Amino acid sequence: MTIWYQITPVDTLFFRGSEPLEAGQPSRDTLFPPPVSVLQGALRTAMLKQRRITFVEYKANRCPSDIIERIGACGQPAPFRVTAILLALRDTVYVPCPANWFVEAVPSVKGKRPSLVGQTILQAALPDPATASLRLHSSAGTDLPMACAVDAQSLAGYWLRLDCLHKSSGKIAEGDLIAASELYDVEPRTGIAIDGKRKVQQGAIYSAGHIRLRQDVSLVVGIDSDLGLLEKGFLTLGGEQRICGYDRCQAPNLPDCSASLYVALAPMRLTTEVLPAVFAAAKPVTLAGWDLVAGFHKATTTWLPAGAVFNRNVDSLCIPLV
Repeated sequence: MTIWYQITPVDTLFFRGSEPLEAGQPSRDTLFPPPVSVLQGALRTAMLKQRRITFVEYKANRCPSDIIERIGACGQPAPFRVTAILLALRDTVYVPCPANWFVEAVPSVKGKRPSLVGQTILQAALPDPATASLRLHSSAGTDLPMACAVDAQSLAGYWLRLDCLHKSSGKIAEGDLIAASELYDVEPRTGIAIDGKRKVQQGAIYSAGHIRLRQDVSLVVGIDSDLGLLEKGFLTLGGEQRICGYDRCQAPNLPDCSASLYVALAPMRLTTEVLPAVFAAAKPVTLAGWDLVAGFHKATTTWLPAGAVFNRNVDSLCIPLV
């Protein structure tokens, strides 16, 4: 059973990376969509608030056993899994474009974004025997996926209409593919540091990137169990605890079958178990965070952005590329 929620922020969203917020230094663009742990934390907190349980009570394990059973004990991994983080533009659901999809590079026109409409999708695949005989290799090894193009442009980072996910070849039609900038903007925000007593530190000004979803754009999130949340309500998401409204929604029609390749519908943590299965992916991102229980920074972890493609089903976040 998968429960789906449509989440709509009322303001920007802030997701920290691992870089320090240095005075006078701009921060790098954040990873979006965020790791599933961010959504798990938001849903756990929403459950506590709806049951009027404070974090102090939760941390001290002074809450009903059914709550612990559904959201897990404080400081322990969540017993439920987030299965997808998608984006919806009005009634149309978009998924991260697979990282092994390419098109022939389109010449840019000054002041205009080049259109990909009419371009043929090129799916990177393992080399045929003739190409393999050339013994091409890189620091990643041999037998690398290749796209047959004069000047290939990766579609990693784009968003694909869900019902076009089977379109491993063919031409791109209007609305099939959307650039991230058409769904959300990254806004630079300026802040000032505070000390342990929450006093302003003189001259300690920093810049951070916030995500602002475009009008009529919302997050669509799936979880694998019913937490007992209200059908409709509010939750706080990401750094600075930004308020979002949520509604339980209908499940999108995701493919469910066997395949030779699988695409991740959210960032995937890069571990020694996952690494051998990577077929194609965008550049990994290093993240950290703050541990509320320990009162200290979390250990840094490495993540592959959403849309990473694997040669086997490595996680419940993956769906088959038919």
